[in-house]
Formats: sequence, structure tokens, C-alpha cells
Amino acid sequence: MLKNAEIKPITGTFVNMLISDTGIVNAGLKDWENDFKMMKAIGMDQLFIIRTETEQNGVRLSAEDPRSTTWPEDESLLDMVFRLSDKYGMTVYLGGPVGISNLHSGDWLKEVDDTKRYYDRTIAKYAHHECFKGLYVSLEALPWHFNFLDICIEVLKYMRANYPQMKTFMSPSFGGPMGDMASSYSPDKWVDIYGRYFYEKVAGLLDYCAPQDKIAAPACHYGKIEDCGLAEWYIKVGKMFAEYGIELWSNIETFQRPFPGHGEPRGVFRQVDYRSLYTKLTEASPLVKRIITYEYFSCMSPNTEWGSARRLLARYLEMIGKDPALIDEIYGR
Repeated sequence: MLKNAEIKPITGTFVNMLISDTGIVNAGLKDWENDFKMMKAIGMDQLFIIRTETEQNGVRLSAEDPRSTTWPEDESLLDMVFRLSDKYGMTVYLGGPVGISNLHSGDWLKEVDDTKRYYDRTIAKYAHHECFKGLYVSLEALPWHFNFLDICIEVLKYMRANYPQMKTFMSPSFGGPMGDMASSYSPDKWVDIYGRYFYEKVAGLLDYCAPQDKIAAPACHYGKIEDCGLAEWYIKVGKMFAEYGIELWSNIETFQRPFPGHGEPRGVFRQVDYRSLYTKLTEASPLVKRIITYEYFSCMSPNTEWGSARRLLARYLEMIGKDPALIDEIYGR
């Protein structure tokens, strides 16, 4: 590792109970609880529920599906997440629905109305949980189609007006797609375009924003580390966020996007190379307030589908100065 490199630890993670792009886990209650124990032990105290209702290939999926638990303590996985978050001192940000049919039909106002009704119902259902302190806008990518920007603005307005006690959070990506949907913005263009058309309009409505870093490879040539460009993004976006009263966090992805031509399935994401994780942590740490990840449960937990997750967790513990023996203590060998 680099000498004197500053590393901020990861303090939160998304949890994805619906779409299995990072692998199906089939975890039971003991598996879930061990994950919470480990997160607590290494200082992770925030949980972001990425979405709770969505469609996939025309099939509706719900985190409140009563078939999703095989134990009596919880009626659904969403119930379990709130219960365990209370038990282990987490702060939960609740994500909402993503209605693919609404978006494809161009009815973005219906998407806004559906989201408002969803939050009214679900916030009332889980309001008694001490851990429940924030709301997450699930349309995080902000591409130039389907009126995503309009939807997010209206949802944030509704959140602030009706649930002012809740903190608000988003996680769009660096290098968002341009209007042609084929190329990406430079940091300067992204700050200009998204600043004018989105962030300026949500000043006072959005508390925290953690851009997805989207960097996959730890570039190095003849032993010399090459600039991955992340620092420029954090500096320029951070300056814009400060102007609009938004706290800059980082969403460091612990999965690796498939490399073209390597035979990896499109849209399936395995654990990141630990050198990439280290690179991204060192780039973000001096420039952001907090670091979170997508996601502990499917990319770092020893319970996950892909075999290198346990080793990625061990390497991460070494990076932050903790003994990897903690993994065996909590999960067993």
C-alpha cells in the first residue's frame, strides 16, 4: 500500500432486495444477522434501501413479498431490514418504487404520483422504527430520457414539504450520459449541465449526494500509478454542491463492471479488484464527507454468490488497519 495515504472507512451500504445483478444470495436470517454484526464491528452505520418496488421484464417485484422470509421473526425482508437496523444502531434511508411501464409510456407524472402514494403508505408503516431517518430518491442515474430530472425534482419537493424530519439522499453517477445517450460528459460539462438543470433547482431539498465513481481498472504503467481522473470529479462537483448546500459523499462501487471481450456476462457484476477499491478510497477520502458503497451484502459479504467476496472484505479490513481474523470470528470458517 501507499505510504501516508489517507483512507476514510466505508460507513454505509446500499441493500438491494429485488434485482440480482450482483448475484442471488438466498440468505437466511443468520446470514443477514452476521452481515449486520460485521458492519457494526467495522463502523458501517448507514443503510440505503435502493428500491422497494420495481418491474423486471414486466414482472412486479416487492421488498414486502411475504414469501421472502422463511423465519417467523419478520413478515418480509423489508420488515427484517428495519428490525435489524434498530437492533444494530443503523440509520436507514428508504428508497421508493421504480415504475418501468410509467417511464416507457412517457407518463412521468404518473410515476411522480405513484411515488408520492408509495412514500405516504410506507413511511406511515415504518415510522415507529428508531433507525428510520432518511429518504432515498431511487431514480439515481439521471440520464437524459424518461423525464428522470423532472421526476426527481418533484419527488424531492414532496419529501421536503411532507416529511421535513427526514434527510434526503441521492446517488447519481459521474460522467452521466449526454443528450445523444452514446457519450458521457466531462467533469466541466457535467457540472454545468446538471448544475443548471437539476442541482440548482433542488438546492434546499437535497441534503446528501454520493456520486457513483464508475472506475473499474487500477491503471499503472512501469510501476507508476496513472491518474484515474476521480480527483478532478470530486473537486469540481464538490465545489458545485457547496454552492447549493449539498454535502458531498462518495458511492464507491465494490463491484467491477464487465470488461469488453473478457467473456463476462453483460450486466452481471462481480467483486471489484481490491487494488481498484484501494485506488478509489485514496482518491475520495480527502475530498468527501462520507464514503458508502454498493453494496456490502452482495460484493463483500462472505455469504454472497461470488467466491472472492470474503477475500475482498479481508483486503479492505487490512486497508483500514483491522485484523481479517474478525471475519472468522463473526462468520466462522
